[in-house]
Amino acid sequence: MMDDEDLARVVLNGFLGEMPDQIAQLKNHVAAGDARLVEQQAHKIKGASATVGGEALRAVAWAMEQAGKAGNLDAARARVGDLDTQFNALKEALEK
Repeated sequence: MMDDEDLARVVLNGFLGEMPDQIAQLKNHVAAGDARLVEQQAHKIKGASATVGGEALRAVAWAMEQAGKAGNLDAARARVGDLDTQFNALKEALEK
């Protein structure tokens, strides 16, 4: 953010405001068994997480993206709980 604290605040607030819905959408795609949408939604979460430095959430999203790409919904389902865990940890860290 090149030391622009106002820009950083806007980006972080946007991320924190939008990510719960993004995660909910991914969970819905997993529950619906749509591997293509799992891959696409996980990719979005991966990119957004990387933008704010959320490496652990990015890693979960990457694993789910790869599972969706491979059509392995069982692997995607196995990581669903990690989404909330890692988002909550990141949210706590960013709010400090």
